[in-house]
Amino acid sequence: MRKQFTSACLIAASGLLLSTSVNAAGTNIQRGAYIGGQASYSWFENDFDYKHDHQDWYGGQLGFRFTPHFSLEASYLEGKADLRYDDGTGDLKDKVLNRQPLISARYHFADTGVLGFEPYVGLAGGEKWTKNNSADGKRHRETVVGPEVGVQRRFLSRLLLDVGARGPYSIDYDRWEGQVYAGLNFLFSVKNRHEEVVEEPVEEYVPEPQPQPEVVTRDVNESGTAAQFGFDEDSLSGSQLDDLRAAARFLNDNPDTSVTLEGHTCNMGPDEYNLQLSERRADTAKKFLEEQGISSDRITVVGKGSAEPIADNATKEGRERNRRVDAIITGTVEETR
Repeated sequence: MRKQFTSACLIAASGLLLSTSVNAAGTNIQRGAYIGGQASYSWFENDFDYKHDHQDWYGGQLGFRFTPHFSLEASYLEGKADLRYDDGTGDLKDKVLNRQPLISARYHFADTGVLGFEPYVGLAGGEKWTKNNSADGKRHRETVVGPEVGVQRRFLSRLLLDVGARGPYSIDYDRWEGQVYAGLNFLFSVKNRHEEVVEEPVEEYVPEPQPQPEVVTRDVNESGTAAQFGFDEDSLSGSQLDDLRAAARFLNDNPDTSVTLEGHTCNMGPDEYNLQLSERRADTAKKFLEEQGISSDRITVVGKGSAEPIADNATKEGRERNRRVDAIITGTVEETR
């Protein structure tokens, strides 16, 4: 890279270092657009055909910041210069008008601003149009592209200062140019970064404390007829199982309880036979409870025969009531009050 471009970069770097002496807020731009004016100053290569070594430029720009880190800018600059050239008879002077439309893509160091100045780097590309008075009068075009480096600072909410340097390189004529610039822009349609959201205080709702339920433990010793049987039968039909199902639910809900099943008969038949029949009836009830999930070690089976009637065996109705299995549930249960 030529020394003119190096000089321009040094100027921009000096501006960046100078910015560290200023304590101000950064650009704080999430996205937005701007329009403004620009002035710049150029150095040309020493072996440039026309023997002028600098030029002043003036123009404007339109830009859009579409993320905190990326932006695009379209700029237009023009400037007049005095030329000196040799036509073979000596040095001659002429006027030349240069125009330079550019588009710049920039990356902003939004998270690492330097005390109010936000640095950026970019790449600019476009054309340079040249027209002089004494030549053919036509506009000569050349394509230019080059890097950019600069800083920006926002102030008074809507104004944006932009200072930097670029090095346009002419692809057509293979030469470099050093250029420093300063622009002042008006911001519009701006969304700021890290906007503070003020929330209205909300009164916290504290529900009234609810009384906690009290769990108490009590002893149980309850008995009742759990099944009825037909004459000389030890099996149960579906219509005879409601009381046993209720006993099974209670035992499952209260694991600290156990049950004694007592089988009974009426007084018809020999006592020894009735005792065996009562035991079979109690076993039938036990098997049903086991099928409902009750462990066998919580069930005790006893046969009483006809020794403990609850009704008069002299009547048919009394004998039917005595053909039964009683369930006696004991243990402890927990209840909520």
